[in-house]
Amino acid sequence: MISQMRNHRLILQLFGFITCACIATAVAQDDTTSERAVIQIKPQEGIPTVRAIAPVDKNNVFFLNNRGQIGVAKFSPGLSLIGWEYYSEVKLNSLPFLAAGPEYSVITGSPDEITQAFDTDGDVELCFYQALIRDWVGRSEGVTITAGPVADPFGRLLFALSPHLEAPEDGVEDKKEEEENTESPEQPKSKATPKARIVSWTPGAEELVTLTESRLSISSFSIGRGGLLACLLSMPGYDGGYYVSLTQLPAPPPEAPATPPQSIPFTLPSLLIPAELTRSTPPTQLVFCAMEGKEKLLALCPASKQIIEIVPESVNGTWQGSILLNRITKMPIEAVVEIAPGAILGGGDSGFIPLDVENDTFKIKRVEILAEGISLDFTDAVDRAIASKPENYAVRAISMNGGNAPITVRPVIESDGRSVILRTSRITEGTVIQVTCPNVVSENGASLLSSAVYYTVHQRAE
Repeated sequence: MISQMRNHRLILQLFGFITCACIATAVAQDDTTSERAVIQIKPQEGIPTVRAIAPVDKNNVFFLNNRGQIGVAKFSPGLSLIGWEYYSEVKLNSLPFLAAGPEYSVITGSPDEITQAFDTDGDVELCFYQALIRDWVGRSEGVTITAGPVADPFGRLLFALSPHLEAPEDGVEDKKEEEENTESPEQPKSKATPKARIVSWTPGAEELVTLTESRLSISSFSIGRGGLLACLLSMPGYDGGYYVSLTQLPAPPPEAPATPPQSIPFTLPSLLIPAELTRSTPPTQLVFCAMEGKEKLLALCPASKQIIEIVPESVNGTWQGSILLNRITKMPIEAVVEIAPGAILGGGDSGFIPLDVENDTFKIKRVEILAEGISLDFTDAVDRAIASKPENYAVRAISMNGGNAPITVRPVIESDGRSVILRTSRITEGTVIQVTCPNVVSENGASLLSSAVYYTVHQRAE
């Protein structure tokens, strides 16, 4: 693997130079093309299918279609599609992730390798494919790439490695690991089941660096501007919801960016997206986006045409937060990317779909746990006569250890009419709070986009 990476660095230097020269001179002189900042884009019939999007700059993106081909598209400042063209005719067995490499190269991932593709002859087509990573600890035991590549804010390339695991019975996994790590005179110590992990690769590094470990397989992940890592964890056989972990990754030291961390954080489930909120359709992608002055996490559920919004919050060093329905789309959204602050682009079988950060939908936009109860912020003023009645709210605490209990509330409406505080007894840790208010409407009589919101509570802010 080390020699392979050394050889690849030489190839990168060579083809990086060639690619830069080719793209800079790829200017077709005919009426059917128009000059673009990235490559020449010819008018295309129809619309592209979109499975993954990687921004090149605020106007240009690479995308992956449902046949594994890579394309390039250009947009106006308002995210109107100007044009698109295939950048590759090769059909890759690619995971739904893309990263833009140096000199307009494209980095993709499959279960068996991370690949970088280049245009080497100036014909505006990816023609040279070089494996970046094809070896890792646990590969011979069935550990494969299950998500990524994703570029992080520190110049690293991240991807997920997960073993193939059957659905464990309740309590069996911990017991099994205990037995696997217990030596006896009659039987030698057996090899423990490999854990899933997020690893990073840095140009020039000779080894992969493990950033986090997890007992559950990782099917998707995203990383925020400040290094907050969000992973979608697979729990086969569990139909109550979908687990998301939140882990703050430290910035790598500038003098040694590929140095392994002194201690590897263990990624545990931080939040549970309830199945009843997503109509029992699993999220397929996670992505961080800046919305309303805050970095939020979006979970895409294309089967139900829903986008779930998660607002991560750190309390006493523990990550938790609210889970809401952000929107219901007309078409299934398979991929989302933030092109620029306030400019969010989605895509699916219906092509590219710009997503408005703010719209006129009446919904609950924020949930907060207070010392005196639960605060709900709405996008518009509520009907006070309805919103002030306790019987129009149903609040329950769902224990993470099983069982649930109703919570009695007394609503108080703030002066602006957009916030309602539900005065309750003390909210206990280790619970998922569910609030439903189907009868609450706006001053204009508009119904809520979703009458149910959730908040996972691990710690209380005192």
